[in-house]
Formats: sequence, C-alpha cells, structure tokens
Amino acid sequence: MNVYYKFGLFLIFLLSVSISQTAPADKSQKGNSNNNSFNDDYEYDDDDYADEVQSSESSDKLKPEIAANRHLDIASSTTTTTFRPIFSIPRRSSHVLEPSCPRHCLCLEDFKYVQCTNAHLTHVPLDLPKTAAIIDLSHNVISELRAEDFANLSKVVEINLNHNLIRRIDKEAFTGMERLRRLRLANNQLTKIDPDTFASATDLALLDLSNNSIIQRTDGSFLNQPSLIEFSCSNCSWTELPEQIFTNMSALNALRLDNNEFKRQINTKAFTPLKYIIKLKLPELDQPNIEELCNLLKSIDNISFKNFDVSCFELVLGTSFNDSLIQASSDLPFSRTTAPPSTPKPTTPAPPRTAANRNRNRVANETANVAKASVMTESSSDKPTDKEEPYQVPISQETINILLICIMVVAVVGIIVGLICRKDLGGIKTKCCRTSKPEPKDQVHPTEEIPLNKLA
Repeated sequence: MNVYYKFGLFLIFLLSVSISQTAPADKSQKGNSNNNSFNDDYEYDDDDYADEVQSSESSDKLKPEIAANRHLDIASSTTTTTFRPIFSIPRRSSHVLEPSCPRHCLCLEDFKYVQCTNAHLTHVPLDLPKTAAIIDLSHNVISELRAEDFANLSKVVEINLNHNLIRRIDKEAFTGMERLRRLRLANNQLTKIDPDTFASATDLALLDLSNNSIIQRTDGSFLNQPSLIEFSCSNCSWTELPEQIFTNMSALNALRLDNNEFKRQINTKAFTPLKYIIKLKLPELDQPNIEELCNLLKSIDNISFKNFDVSCFELVLGTSFNDSLIQASSDLPFSRTTAPPSTPKPTTPAPPRTAANRNRNRVANETANVAKASVMTESSSDKPTDKEEPYQVPISQETINILLICIMVVAVVGIIVGLICRKDLGGIKTKCCRTSKPEPKDQVHPTEEIPLNKLA
C-alpha cells in the first residue's frame, strides 16, 4: 500500500477515537430542575435500550396523534455529540502576567535595566516592571517624587534622576526599597531635604546631590543615614558647616564638598564623627584649616582641592606645608555602573595613622629604593664593553639647510635648461649647440631612357 494511504488511515483512526459515543437524551429527567445537565460518560447496554423503546411505544399509543406531540418526539429523539481531545495540553494560567516596558522606555536584560532617558517625562512611570534592578530616568522634566512612584519595586539597586526639575521629594517615596544602593539626584532644583527622606533605604551607600541649592539645618544631622559610604554635595550653595551635620553619617568613606562658598574657612569640628574617611574633596582653604583637618582625620592621607592636593602623611611627620603639596588628582571615583551590581563587600575601616607606623613605612621605602639602585648599578656594570660604537660625524641643522637649498637650485637650473633645449627659445639652442637647419635642395631627376622595344 502507498505510504500516503496508510497515513490517511492513521488520521481517520485518530479522529474516530477522539469522537465520543452518542447517547439519547433522558426523558425521565425532563421535569427535574436539579438534573438538567447531560452526562457524557453515561453507558448503557442493549437491554436498557430495549426497555426504553418499549416504554416509548406504549406511551405513543396513549398520546393522541397531534402535531405538537410529533414535535416533542422529534426534539426528544435528538442526540448530542461531543468531541474529546486526544492530548490534554496544559494552558497557561491567566493570572500570571508578564512584565511590560513603559512607553518611551527601553527595557534590557530581561526587564532588569530600564532606560527612560530624554523621554520628556513629567513624572515617574507607574508601570515600571517589578523585576527592574537599575532605573535610569535622567534628562527628563520630572518635578516631584511621589509616594507611589517606586511602590512595589523592592529589587531596585540603582536609580538615576540626574538632570531633572525635581523640587520636592515625598518622605515615603523610597519606602520598601531595602536593596537600593545608589541614588543620583544631581542637577535638580532641590532646596530642602528632610533628614528621614532616605531612611527607608537602609542599604543606601551612594548619594549624589550635587548642583542643588540645598538649605542646611542649623541643628542636627543633615541626613539620618548611618549606612551611607559616599556622599557628594558639590556646588550646593553651602557657606558653612554646622558642628552636628555629619553626626548620623559616621560610616562615610568618601565626601565631596567642592565648589561651595566657605570663604577659605571651615568648621573642622564638623568632621569629628568621620573616623573612616579616606577620600575628601574640599574648596580652597587656608593653611591653618588644612593642618587642623590633617591632625583631626587620622585615617586620611591626601585631601584634594581644586588646584592641588595636600599630603597629610607628610604634614604629620613634620614636613613643611609647601613640601607636602602634590599634584592635583582627578575627581573622586564615584562609581557609575549600569549593569546589575554584584553583592557588596563589607568595608573594613582603615587602621589609625600613627607616627611610628609612618616612620616604619618611610624606612621600608628608603631601603627598597636603595636596593633597587644597587641592582641597577650592578646590572649596568655587568654589561660587556668590548664592542665599540661606530663614530658618527655630527651634522648641524644649518649644514642640512644649505644642502637642501643647493639641491633645489640645481633642480631649478636643470628644468630651465631642459625647456630651452627642447623648444629652442630665441635661438639659444642653435647658438649653444652650434647647429643649423639644412637648406632644402631641389634635385632634378634626369629623364629615364626607355628602350625602343618597350614603346608601343
């Protein structure tokens, strides 16, 4: 048999198996309101079918022959056919919803990175995916952070809100964001921030409030954020530092306060709680303030200013202030990652700086330098000196210029001579070469003699 014929028989067999057997409607349950549904799994044998046929015949004899009864008989004798699928394919539950990307945004890394930059957004989209880990909302026109903007976004690690028009932040805007590590609010219009604004983000490590005209508090800490490690408030229109401004921010490792108007004077007592600070960026200060800071901050080595850096290591050892100045380094390396970050490592506080430790380090460095110098001299002395370098005649730059000018003159003279000899300008070629054109001579050929036998 043909293969296609066998395949067709196989399909017919499958269809026949999928069709359930037909069953007549039950007349006895016609008046029962509680049993109106038809049982598809009802099975019967030949005896039951014969009994039903006899009962129906006896009832037909008792009923009068009218059109209504005929219509009832036709309706009652109809059968229903149901189709059963061969394979039961599980369906996806309608209650499971896939994450969706907000309009004018780009979602990457399985909805973990949401980018909504330059989208002209006036508020934070309320349909941000719950799987988002990094949200970039920079370069928009958002003016307010509401309590419902970041609701149910417990997996967010970083939020970038730089270059917006944010003027107000609700106290509950970051409620439930225990995993938030980095928050950037630079280049906005913030003027006042409550100390408990970011208290719900208990794991916040980096906060950037640069280029905002923020009014300071006269008493108490600026922020109640004991987990904060890096804080930047550059160009925040600050003119002084209250003594308790960093009371609840004692875990800071990096602090940036440059481009503020401190008038070369600063309250050094405000830095007393910062025992683990290792990176500090400040505006220009007087020499006494810088020396006081170096003596106060035991764990810092360099303080960065706009045009130079100061080595507190050298100042503590008794070096003069001018000798402790070093070349200005780059800005503080505030991290700006866009991929989902790894688990942060616990930061270990720097060991306290003492004069004994610094002297020990200096002695170790000097001995290492001496050892390197001795190795260099030994290696240079071990080189063989048998080969003599060839003598090179020194040529000055003036000699090279004269040679070039001579070469150019010779080339120009050669070009001029070539043109003269080629075109014989003004007869110079004939005069120089003593040549003349041959005069044309008219040669008269004699008449040829034709033999007589070739005439006619």
